[in-house]
Amino acid sequence: MTEPAGPQLVSTSSHRWRATVFFGLAALVWTIWLGAIVSFFSDHELYVFLWCGSAVALWFLLLGEMQDTARPALRVAFKWWVLSIGGPIGLAYVFYVRNNSATTPSPVQPAQAPAASKPADLATRVAFLERRVADLQTIVEGLQSDRTGAPSRAVAPAPPPPPAEPTPLPPRPPVQLPARPAPAPAAPLQPTVSTGFDWGRTMSATDLMGAKALAFAGGIVTLLGVVFFFVLAVNRGWVGPGMRIACGGVASGIVFGAGLWLQRRYESTYSGLVAVGTGIAGAYATLLAAVSLYDLVSKPVALVLAAVIASIAVAVSLVWESEVVAGFGLIGAMIVPATLVFQGGLREIGTAFVAVVFAGATTVAVSRRWWILLQVAALVSAPQALAQAAAADSAHTSIVTLAAAFWLLYLAAGLAFQFRLGPALAAAPASVLTAGAVFAGVSAALLYGRREGGVPQGIALLVAAVVYVVLAGGLYRRARDTAALLGALGLALAAIGLAQALSGSSLTYAWAAEAALLVWLSSRIRDARFQLPALAYLALAVVHSVLTEARPDHLSEPMRHPASGAPALLAIALAALVFARVERSPADGSRTTGILRTLDPLLLWLRVNEARVNACMYVLAALATTYAASLGILELCQDVWPGDGVETPFEWGHVAVSSVWALAGLAIVFGAVRRRSTAALVLGFGWLALVVAKVVAFDATTFSETHYGISFLVVAAAALSAGLARELSVPGSVTGEGASALFVSLALLLAGALVLVPDRVGGADGDGLVVLGVGLLYTALAAGALSRPNERDLATLLWVPGLALVAASGELLVSGVWLVLVYTATAALLAVVSVEIGERRLQVASVVYLAFGALVTLVEEAPPTHLVVSRAHPGHGVPSLLLVIAATAVLAWSFGWSERYRLQAVWVAGGLSVYAASLAILEAMQHISNQGVDTDFQRGHTVVSAFWGLLALVSLYVGLKRRRSLLRVGGFILFAISLGKIFLYDLPSLSSVQRALSFLAVGAVLLLGGFFYQRLSAQFDAR
Repeated sequence: MTEPAGPQLVSTSSHRWRATVFFGLAALVWTIWLGAIVSFFSDHELYVFLWCGSAVALWFLLLGEMQDTARPALRVAFKWWVLSIGGPIGLAYVFYVRNNSATTPSPVQPAQAPAASKPADLATRVAFLERRVADLQTIVEGLQSDRTGAPSRAVAPAPPPPPAEPTPLPPRPPVQLPARPAPAPAAPLQPTVSTGFDWGRTMSATDLMGAKALAFAGGIVTLLGVVFFFVLAVNRGWVGPGMRIACGGVASGIVFGAGLWLQRRYESTYSGLVAVGTGIAGAYATLLAAVSLYDLVSKPVALVLAAVIASIAVAVSLVWESEVVAGFGLIGAMIVPATLVFQGGLREIGTAFVAVVFAGATTVAVSRRWWILLQVAALVSAPQALAQAAAADSAHTSIVTLAAAFWLLYLAAGLAFQFRLGPALAAAPASVLTAGAVFAGVSAALLYGRREGGVPQGIALLVAAVVYVVLAGGLYRRARDTAALLGALGLALAAIGLAQALSGSSLTYAWAAEAALLVWLSSRIRDARFQLPALAYLALAVVHSVLTEARPDHLSEPMRHPASGAPALLAIALAALVFARVERSPADGSRTTGILRTLDPLLLWLRVNEARVNACMYVLAALATTYAASLGILELCQDVWPGDGVETPFEWGHVAVSSVWALAGLAIVFGAVRRRSTAALVLGFGWLALVVAKVVAFDATTFSETHYGISFLVVAAAALSAGLARELSVPGSVTGEGASALFVSLALLLAGALVLVPDRVGGADGDGLVVLGVGLLYTALAAGALSRPNERDLATLLWVPGLALVAASGELLVSGVWLVLVYTATAALLAVVSVEIGERRLQVASVVYLAFGALVTLVEEAPPTHLVVSRAHPGHGVPSLLLVIAATAVLAWSFGWSERYRLQAVWVAGGLSVYAASLAILEAMQHISNQGVDTDFQRGHTVVSAFWGLLALVSLYVGLKRRRSLLRVGGFILFAISLGKIFLYDLPSLSSVQRALSFLAVGAVLLLGGFFYQRLSAQFDAR
């Protein structure tokens, strides 16, 4: 007893579905390449279909190995690639290896054989047990037939000993037990062949040297002899057509009768089975030659005779339960038309024969679960049918009917085999159903091609799709998995058919409607698998719309009618909304079984991430609607703009598009802030970033300054509003997206206003007014933020760029003492405000403004050269110095919280005051004396030296008197500066008189300082 190599349900694993998907995609690409390679070496399309069909069949055969986690995926893929190169030879090798490996038990570990072949699930286990029971029944019937003589002799002596019934021990001799293996002597007479002989499942390597090999070789040689006899008769002209057909029929009948006689005389023998199969195949060949080559039999009569032969083959194979009869009779008959191609060409009647024979093969294979017979029959028949369709000059009624018959046969074969196996969808029937759908598509392409724009081909595919969908609906309650596969195949054919039959927006409408209908159906019947084709249809609609009727150049290039594809985009948006709104993954949905379990990981992911998928669908709907609205705006501008030009309305249309996009992003941000949705915030700020990129990269480089300047201002206002809304929603902190939006809005405001405002406005610099206005705007916003609680950081974020812009505008609008006035007044104002509202950060801004004012004063208005170089007006910068001193005093007052900073500000103010007083003395001497600029300048420096010495004396005296160490130190510093001045500047620069007076004045002050220091220090020491 061995496990038969029947169709097995492929067990799937969630760990290998990605490898399986990749394997399928790679196999598809390689199959296309393989077809191209075969077509390069051979002009006949039959070989292309044969090799490509073999590659597809090999893929389904090796799918189970790919999904087995114990097998390396790369090794399985490489194995398929090598076998696909061999085409039908590789396919035959796989069948041979599988049959032998499945039927030959391991002699070393017999106890482990059942464990190695343990079925994967309940359905497979039941089928396995059924086959085991059938095998046991066959063996029991054989044993009973061998015992028929022994019981008859034992029955006669049984009645006499009824009285000895109480002593049943003597009649139980142990001699009867060894006599039970009596059937063993019959083994040499004939091989142990059961009535359910299955050559494909019992073939082993040792049989190649026995009766099986001889039987198979004899059948093949006999069949070839019949064919070669016809070939030889045609070439030599030995006999007429009628005699040839008669000889072929007689030979086939003799061989068939011999097989029946052998079966009746010796029961099941290999030679008898092969002879019957060969006779059936010879009968097919004879009939085919009579119709195709010699026209001795009309086509209707030939079809009737073919049906009779097929019926005989079916009946014999079913009665004998022999796959040999089916294999030699039915498969051999289907091969005959292909062999006669070289004698008279491929005829429709021959292909019709193949269809009839395939129907018989399907009946036998399904009734006895002979998967290999069905598979080989499909592989033999499909290439002939496709070759006949390719050879047809036009799609006339007969060839279309023939192709439809083959397609319906493949469909019926797959469904019948699946129902025979059970409700769980298995790999074998699924491959037949899929191959049937592929056959329908290829046949439609071969028959109709691109005739009449592809409309007939699309209609044919739609008809096939309707059949699949109707069957799926009818079978849904009985076999959900099979119905799902049929529905998927029908939807795939419908997608291709719509693409062929329709064009432009109509196709997008159809695909979008299909997506919406399927996802609604998924919710209605509570089957999550329908959302997968819905996603596929929606993706097809999006791709087709973007690539055809709503291309991106409709938005980026001026044209008369840019909104031709807007309705299609709205259809996509509606389909996406339907997808997002319906419930697609019910929690109580039934799980898939069979081969469709491969979809479970994907369906599980969709169910777990349903919220994210819904969000993506909402985003898709929003994007499609926005795109459609943008194209509509451009179309509207083209319609309302006077004249025939397209450039100007295109630019104004894009200004409106940018405005609408910015308002949409702002609305998303407001909604996200209100609902506290992080995902919406990301979407809103991401969309605003996209709008910013659009106006900077596209509008600014394509349009005129007026148009892109307006776009900049609108987008800047939206970004500013979004940033403020975000920051106000989180008091006490600053977010990255909000701060970024505020700074981006600042840049866009400046850029847009600078290109829109002229250079001169009312005699003032236009750029300066723009910078001042933007700075005041941000400063005003900062003031508003300071009035709210916990918005200190937001206010700082606003007043820093605002005050910086105000400072920069001063350089553009005013100069000289007015510029110093602006800086110092702002510094004093900021210092006062910082004290009033308790915001010390404003004192930093005050220090910066004061530094700007002092820098302008000391560099431009009152530089140090005014003190050492003679000039007519050395006191020109005294007003600026006084402004700086006053602002420094106010700042020192505001530093009441820090004695250190206050004293530093006081000393700075004092130093500037001495500098201002010195310049004022020099200016006063220029006005008092009339001896010339240089003389008056030297006289002034004499007074300055005396002033510095006197100021040092006063500072020292007050410091000693009031015990202020800082004043004492200041006095000594001023004495040192005075000494340095008279030696370093007065001595080499002043005249002898002025030099003497300077030395006398400073010397007198130093003497007084020494006197006061000594007297006051002694008093301190005495105290």
